[in-house]
Amino acid sequence: MAKPLHSITSLFSLAVLGCAPEVDVAAYYSHTDCSPLEIVDETTAWRLRGIEDIVLDKARSRLYLSAYDRRSVESAARSRRNDIPTGGIYAIHLDQLTVETEKPVMATALVAGAAITGGVRPHGLDYDQQADEILFINRVYEKKGRQWKMSPKLQRVGANGEAFVGTVPVIRCAANDVIATENGVLTSFDHAFCDWRGWAENIFALRWSGVTDGAVTHATSGFANGVVRLPNGDIALAATRENAVKILRRQGDGFLEIGRIDLPGAPDNLTYDGKRIIAALHPSILRLTLNRKFGIGFAPSRIVSIDTASGTHKTLFDDSNGELFSAATVAVGTDEGLILGSVTDRGLLHCRKPA
Repeated sequence: MAKPLHSITSLFSLAVLGCAPEVDVAAYYSHTDCSPLEIVDETTAWRLRGIEDIVLDKARSRLYLSAYDRRSVESAARSRRNDIPTGGIYAIHLDQLTVETEKPVMATALVAGAAITGGVRPHGLDYDQQADEILFINRVYEKKGRQWKMSPKLQRVGANGEAFVGTVPVIRCAANDVIATENGVLTSFDHAFCDWRGWAENIFALRWSGVTDGAVTHATSGFANGVVRLPNGDIALAATRENAVKILRRQGDGFLEIGRIDLPGAPDNLTYDGKRIIAALHPSILRLTLNRKFGIGFAPSRIVSIDTASGTHKTLFDDSNGELFSAATVAVGTDEGLILGSVTDRGLLHCRKPA
């Protein structure tokens, strides 16, 4: 259960970081190219909020969505309610996004609600093409006495909703994102510790977080967040507090940092469209915290594409006020354009390529 002191110290440390610089080049997608999409669970009629991560299954032309309302969940846990809200892993077909209509897009739940002991509250996710499974960090809540305790667990579900595969491995207490690699499953962890030492990491911006595959760990990042595998086997890692993406290469008994790309904002989740990294950035961590933790105002959203060869980036979408789409945490490129998800906003934002 999140403690008030933790929130206060986090807010103080994030305020010190300030805001990212404004971009001085027009974004590729204008606001008129983009429209919000209401996404609805076809079974329960829940209007999805908090679609924090998205992956593309190219073979099936489907998007897999990781969704749950984090603020509602954390509020219920603090209030010691008997039931904690849940979310789910959902699938929508890309064809559903090509029809311009005001009707909501119906999503199929692959795993949701209480299908897993402790509830389904997915965070980072990835599609393992070889196994045809979806891997995800599930934030399970369990009652300890009168209090709720959150524990992240690495779990899998078949791409068509088949039963869970294998056992649940032990992962870091602050596990954030996950990807499948040739060396097995790799997870990022945004803090090295989940007790008072985690507060110290926030206050002093310590670089104790990183990635691990169980055998090899790299921990020299400021709030390690989204992670994605590049075609040559290298790993791109979002270092949120450093406003940068780091390129890591597995070497011997560790990971070697072979590159760093500074960005105009704090990167969250990363995706790869076959040619470039697409990163969702938070231009203002302070406004993100106010919006995410307390529901105050809107948080700006910014999406950039990154050329790893040149180390350059281009702005794809920018919403400095966050009023069109607040607190975007992920973006996926498709043949039609760009799909954005958010940790706090409802549904998705669909940006169609300019004519």
